[in-house]
Amino acid sequence: MLVRQATIDDTQKIVDLYTARVTVWQRLNEAGQVENLPYDALTIYERWLHGGGWMSLETGAIWLSHLLSGNGLAYVVDDEGRILAYAEAFYNRELTPLGTHLHVADLLVAEGCEDQVHLLLADAILLDARAPGRLSVDYPAYDQELSTYYRKYFGTAEESRLTRYALHAQIGQSFYKSQDFEKVDASLIDGWALAVGRWTSPRALWESEWIEHWRGIPQIIERVKHRHYVNASGHEAFVCFHQQLYNERNAEVYCWSPRNLSTQLLVAIRDMGHRHGFRVLTLALPDFSARLLPPDTTADPNERVIATVNV
Repeated sequence: MLVRQATIDDTQKIVDLYTARVTVWQRLNEAGQVENLPYDALTIYERWLHGGGWMSLETGAIWLSHLLSGNGLAYVVDDEGRILAYAEAFYNRELTPLGTHLHVADLLVAEGCEDQVHLLLADAILLDARAPGRLSVDYPAYDQELSTYYRKYFGTAEESRLTRYALHAQIGQSFYKSQDFEKVDASLIDGWALAVGRWTSPRALWESEWIEHWRGIPQIIERVKHRHYVNASGHEAFVCFHQQLYNERNAEVYCWSPRNLSTQLLVAIRDMGHRHGFRVLTLALPDFSARLLPPDTTADPNERVIATVNV
């Protein structure tokens, strides 16, 4: 049994790890009713709706190929050809307190595996985290099982929490410049924070959200996405508005910037959202940034934890 970097030949076995966790495969029929169907009867998009790119061989291969092109780390635990675990990690250099670190963005171990598998995977990831000197993970605050897992195998401790907020898009009285921006070189965000939307690390979200991977799947591309370079009274940022899956008037907002969220940038984001035709914007923020939000903002009760360990 060994831990190694994944190869394209591992794609189907990694997909099998993820799809094994889905107990029922469903879709909406023409009458708008939910029907249960076998996996093979679903389209690639219908499978994607159950959990993203690792739900199909085709989309899994696209994503893994991107990671293996120098955009991330992809680990597998290989037991004589059987893939027992998979994990993705990304190097980041951002603002303090996290600074330079390796972030574990995804991790899945086959059910029933013994401690040896978990320990092997954790040791390999921690070894790669020695260069930056720090490791980070994220998980839902309510998931005590996952919190215990990361403490046990990685030694992490809670660093901070984030909350998702919904606020209305509106025309703002603020001076800012904005232009469409489609460059994807990750060096553009080196040293920058994920000022809005840090549900995962800046590099992990850049690779999965800013970069377009699914142009061959029309149903995914139909969701409107706007990417901008913004300068709000000297506050630079890359801002992404992504139409929500089941509500076309709402958008998820992500923002990479060399500074944390400011009032000027927030006004610009709300104004741009309004001009794009969105009614409600969803922003994930730490407490110190949430203080800038207006009183009528609605907070989601589910928080996300960022946990770290020095290596």
